[in-house]
Amino acid sequence: MASGNEEERSARGHHGDKIIEIDYVELKNGEDRALVRRKKRRRRQKVKPALIILLVAVIAAILVAVLILGSVSKDAAGREKDAGSTGASAAADGDAGDSGAAGTQEDDGEDGDADTADAKPYYYNPEREGRYAAFADAHPEIGMEDVYWMVDCDLDVAPYEDTHPLPDPNDILLMVNKHFYLPDGFAPTDLVPVGNTMMRAEAGAAMQEMIDAAAAEGLNLWSQSGYRSYGVQVNLYADYSAQGGVEGADTHSARPGYSEHQTGLTTDLNTITDAFGDTAEGKWVAENCWQYGYIVRYTKENTDVTLYKPEPWHMRYIGRDAAKVMHDEGILSLEEYWVKYVLYQPPETSAAGAGVG
Repeated sequence: MASGNEEERSARGHHGDKIIEIDYVELKNGEDRALVRRKKRRRRQKVKPALIILLVAVIAAILVAVLILGSVSKDAAGREKDAGSTGASAAADGDAGDSGAAGTQEDDGEDGDADTADAKPYYYNPEREGRYAAFADAHPEIGMEDVYWMVDCDLDVAPYEDTHPLPDPNDILLMVNKHFYLPDGFAPTDLVPVGNTMMRAEAGAAMQEMIDAAAAEGLNLWSQSGYRSYGVQVNLYADYSAQGGVEGADTHSARPGYSEHQTGLTTDLNTITDAFGDTAEGKWVAENCWQYGYIVRYTKENTDVTLYKPEPWHMRYIGRDAAKVMHDEGILSLEEYWVKYVLYQPPETSAAGAGVG
């Protein structure tokens, strides 16, 4: 029978396992239950670290997965954001482009308004720019469109200084005032009688027609003073100057060569007094004379232009077309009409323009 040591060696040699060997020996010694419990504890002790390691690995894997998924989601969100930003930028660029276009149109509109505001009338003369500016500075109450025509007819020049001869004294629409004079020795060649006075044929016929029309309404008009020669005007002006001085005479009497009476296109009606304008005849003439080609040449509305006191009796013939334009457009002086329709021609052809020649 083998001894205990031999059995132990035999068992070790047969199994080669220390744990089995001990269990086997211990079981042989009758200690089986206690050793089994120790074996189990040993096994549990060996299993617990393994489980912990496994659990940590699983948790780490989960965390890694979560981090990876979060990174992917973040990248996706970033790409979407970038895409949205790009779209928004493009939209903003588009809006900016539209705004730019609108701004350009607005600027163009403003430029157009500025251009309109700066646009010069057809009777603007660039050679007179300095004179326009000086006259405008001296008369800030006058609008620029009026400044242009006023300077064009030399209203910025002192009366009877730097005056100009008329190129055609036979023109119905000629301008005779304190800046434009008739040629020496001029006398109309077509004078006809109108009552006790003389006038050029066309003007005389129109005056007679007006006198007859007034008579048909129970009014009494007559031509009191028509054509005056240069010589007659010399004597008349001398008399006025002797009475009130040259300055006084210049307010109601023309100097020789500068009188409308010498043209044969003018006559004084009835009584040469301010009261004539308040008579039935004076009121009728003021309201209806344009229909016969006449204007009241000197009125209180145009004194600053004509530089004469109002003369409600002083009638000047300019032809029916021109008189109608002055009436319809509210033109208050022959000077203004002369610049706009005689000295210059409006861009569009008008009835008055056609009748200017």
